[in-house]
Amino acid sequence: MYETLNEAQRLAVDKILGAYYRRSATTGSCFFIDGSGGTGKIYLYNTLCHLFKGKCVSVLTVAWTGIAANLLTEGRTVNSRFKLPVSLLETSTSNIRPNTKEADTIGKADVVIWDETLMTPSYALKAVDILLRDIMNINIPFGGKVGVLGVDFRQVLSVVRFANRSQLVSASLKSSELWPYFKNHPPKQEHENRTKRGGILGMAY
Repeated sequence: MYETLNEAQRLAVDKILGAYYRRSATTGSCFFIDGSGGTGKIYLYNTLCHLFKGKCVSVLTVAWTGIAANLLTEGRTVNSRFKLPVSLLETSTSNIRPNTKEADTIGKADVVIWDETLMTPSYALKAVDILLRDIMNINIPFGGKVGVLGVDFRQVLSVVRFANRSQLVSASLKSSELWPYFKNHPPKQEHENRTKRGGILGMAY
């Protein structure tokens, strides 16, 4: 699968793999992959998953909807994996408790690949981040795990019932407290390629 990646996909994979092997016990690495439909984001995630698993690195693959989760290697929905309440509120937290099988599985994972994050309310991302910090007992983003978020800024935003414009904005990914950790611009070459071709993957880290 790695050999069939295009130049932009391979650059993203190499950056993420390199970040994993350079991280320390007190630092994590946050990435987001931006690409429109058909640019191969799912293929990239699955390639990453197989490469990590080939090195005995535990990976959690999740997506906001069940359809997208089914396309990921061993994928599950965010609510299912992290036990978030279905009626998600700004104050919601995970239902996973310490010293449980679910907490142990999450604690052993080194990488979290999360697709469709633009459709995810910012407070869902916050709830998961709090859970990971609690399980790993370390106060850094994603509990020191490598986080890979899949984003398509051309897709629909998260759905908030009866919300007005300002409430929708506050519930969006860019309003998340974690967003600054992902907000670096794509490398110049990537930005130029995406501008010229209109369908290339961009990456920020």
